[in-house]
Parts: sequence; structure tokens; C-alpha cells
Amino acid sequence: MKDRDRFGWEDFKALPAKKKLEHIHDYYRWYILGGIVAAVLLVSLIVTIADNRKEVLISGIFINNSTTAEGYAHLQQGYFDYCGGDGDTRVDLVEARYLDFESGALSQSDAASFMMVASMIAARTLDYIITDEPSLDHFIEQEVVLDLRLALSDEQLAKYDVIERGGVPVAIRLNGTAFAENYPLTSDTGCVFLAASTEDYEKDVRFLEYLLADGQRTPS
Repeated sequence: MKDRDRFGWEDFKALPAKKKLEHIHDYYRWYILGGIVAAVLLVSLIVTIADNRKEVLISGIFINNSTTAEGYAHLQQGYFDYCGGDGDTRVDLVEARYLDFESGALSQSDAASFMMVASMIAARTLDYIITDEPSLDHFIEQEVVLDLRLALSDEQLAKYDVIERGGVPVAIRLNGTAFAENYPLTSDTGCVFLAASTEDYEKDVRFLEYLLADGQRTPS
């Protein structure tokens, strides 16, 4: 076969079909693969940009606690439906991440989880964390826990089993709630707190009412 530099279009057209395929495979497969990869990346980028433009109805993460697949669906798709979500909105939920706060050094998994939480807080894209009480105390030390009095009224706080630290309401216990009964948690000290970086208290309160009332609308 002629060298590729001397192989012209007329030569290519003269080849049998099988030889044409062999020629393309031999000399152009990396260009084709590169084009396919570039197309995939472009589509992925377009989808990501479009998705990032959607309004986030709520954003949360499970740290050192987890629930059932049905429980995650209840917090994601269920809440999306509850809010009347459409193509311009989304619900963000990160499932079951673990951080060993007691360890002297962070493992690779711990570091990845920590960086995820830190980046979400820094970008102000995290609204709530579902965790356990020992982890809650570590989060309080890192000053990432919101004083619930900033988002909820005294009347609203009185409806829930609130966890206080130094007289400040910082989280709400989940065990004993309808949510925990319907979708069991792995921790018996499960709780939810609002991230100090959250900016839309009205949105946060609406989610808490859904979570703590098992997503049932109050009759109008």
C-alpha cells in the first residue's frame, strides 16, 4: 500500500470497500476516536451548563449517616414533586459520605468527603446536612452550623425535638420522626442542621417542614 503522504483521494476511491475500511482504521482511527471523545465532552459540557442554570430547590448531603434508597428518593424526587418542580429546577442530594473525625489523619476517602463539603459551603450551594450528634459537635467547632433562630420562629422551633449547644438551637433530631420510621437511618442519633452558608431561609424552612412532616402537605 502506498505511504499515507502520497495516498490521495483518487487512490482511496479506487480501493475496494474492505480496503477502504482497513485504510481508515490504520491511519485515522485516533483522529476518529479523538473526535468522538471531543463530541462526548462537548455534549457533557452543554448538559452541565444547562443543568447549572436550573434553580436549586434544596441542596443537602448525608455525612456519617445514611438511609434507604426509598429515603433518598423521598428527599430528592419526592421533594421535587412536592415543590412542583419542572425542567428549570432541580434537587441536589449527596448520599452517604463518611468522615472519621476521631482519626489523627484523614484517609483518602475522608479527604474527598471533607473537600466536597468545604467546597459546597464555600460556594454557598449547601443548605442542609443530615448527620449524627457526635459529628454535629465537630461541625459546630468548624463553625458551619447555622443558629436555627435565624431561620425558624420560636413557634416553629417548639414543634421539633431541637438540639441545643450553649443555649443555641443548632439541629433537629430525626429519630422518632415519621421520616425515620418510614426510612430508617443507620445512626440512632440522627439529626439535621442547616449550613451556616445557606442564604434562603424560606427555602430551608419549607424543606424542614417537608422532612419532619414526612412530606405531607397541610390541608388548605
